Amino acid sequence: MIGGRRLYERADGWLTGLSRVPYAVVLGSAAGVGVLGVGLVSGGGLPVLRALTMALVMFGLECAFGVHQTDG
Repeated sequence: MIGGRRLYERADGWLTGLSRVPYAVVLGSAAGVGVLGVGLVSGGGLPVLRALTMALVMFGLECAFGVHQTDG
């Protein structure tokens, strides 16, 4: 459990240090991969299109507004 927490803290520190656009790329990619995984498991239609749409929307929103960034 300690190894998992240490990994989380390192990843969190790395993500916190990123500027807005690289952070948006990571956030959009993670959202797209998550939607793709759920779409493939659930057997819904057009999982790749849905995942790409979610990735682009999350990337765009984070670039425009920076809601998830804590350092402004």
